[in-house]
Amino acid sequence: MDTMRESILYRNGIAGFEIDGAWFPFIAGGAGTDLSTPPVSLLNTMNTMTQKYIAPDLVDAVGRPSPTFWRATRQGRKVAGGGSILWSVISSEEAQGGAYWGSQILDTSISDSAQPAELQWRFYYESIVIPTTDLDMNAGPEAVLSLVKAKEEIAMMSLLQKLSRSIYGTSPQNTSIDTDGITEALGAIGGTYAGITIGTTFWACNGLAGPTSNTGNLALSVLQTAYGDATFGNEEPDTIITTQAGFNSYINLLTNNQRYFDEETTRAGFKNHLMYNSAVMLHDQFTPAGEFEILTSKYFNPVFLQTNNFRVRPFVMPSVQEIVVSRITVGWNLKFDSLRQHSRITGIANA
Repeated sequence: MDTMRESILYRNGIAGFEIDGAWFPFIAGGAGTDLSTPPVSLLNTMNTMTQKYIAPDLVDAVGRPSPTFWRATRQGRKVAGGGSILWSVISSEEAQGGAYWGSQILDTSISDSAQPAELQWRFYYESIVIPTTDLDMNAGPEAVLSLVKAKEEIAMMSLLQKLSRSIYGTSPQNTSIDTDGITEALGAIGGTYAGITIGTTFWACNGLAGPTSNTGNLALSVLQTAYGDATFGNEEPDTIITTQAGFNSYINLLTNNQRYFDEETTRAGFKNHLMYNSAVMLHDQFTPAGEFEILTSKYFNPVFLQTNNFRVRPFVMPSVQEIVVSRITVGWNLKFDSLRQHSRITGIANA
C-alpha cells in the first residue's frame, strides 16, 4: 500500500497514477470513483491496480489454507507446460547385472524398467464480483485499492480451500474433473494412478502392499509399521497428516517429555503440531475420518500449469448489471513421483 501511495499523482486536481508512461485517472473529475468515470477508464484503473499491487503476492497474502497444501508447496510451486503432466516412474529392478568373473560374457540386452506416468490438468476458478455501488461508496484511490484487494484475497482464500479439499476428494471436490488426490494415489492394489496399475512393482504405498485398514484404536505399533513401510534407505517420511481426533489420540499415547516440535512448522503458523520420528504430524480439516497419511514430501509435489498459475483475469462490466467481474483461475494436479515412499492407514476408530 505504501508503494501505491507514493505513486499517486494529481493532474488538474484529478487523482491517478502513471505506469510505463500511461496515465490512469481514478475518475473523470473529482475525488471519488463514481461511475461518471467512463467504464473503460474505471476498469483499466482496477486492472492496473490488480496486476501491479495485488496479484504478484496474492497467493502468499491469504495465509495457508491447510497443512497438507502447505507441506506440499513449502519449497515453492513447481510449474510445467504441455497438454498433460508426464514423467517416468521406476516400475521394476533392472534384470541385467550381477556378479561376474574374468572374461564372462555380460548381459547387455535392453531392459525397460521405467513406465510413463500421465496426469491430466485439473482446472479451478473463483469469481470476484464487485457491485458498482460498493465502488461508489469507496471514494479515493486508497479506498478502491483496499476494496479490490479485500475482494481478491477472499476469492483466493476460497480457491485455495477448494484445492485443499480436492487433495482428499472431500465433497464437493470429488468429481471426475477434480484433482487426482491422495485417495487415488495411495489407493488399493488393482486401482490406477497416473495411468499405471497400483500394485505394479514399486507402484504402491505401505511397502507395496497398499493402504492398511484397521478396526481398532490408534496404537504406536500400527503407526510405526506404516512409517517403516514408507522408509527406504536414508529416505524417511517427513509428514504425517490426520484428523483432529487422530491427532488427539496420538497425544494421549505420549507422555509430556515425549512431545517435540518443529521450528519451520511453528514459523509457518502451524503451532499445533508434534513430531513422530523425523516426521511432522499435523491435523487437517479435510482428512477423511479414521485416516493417517504418512508422506515423504520429496515425492509428493503439486504441479501448476505455467500459463495458468493463479491467473487473475481482467475486470469486465456486463452490459445488463451494475457490477464489475474478475476471476482467478489455476490449472494443476497432485503428482506423486513415487508411491512406495508413502503409507496410508484407514479405519482407525478413534481418528
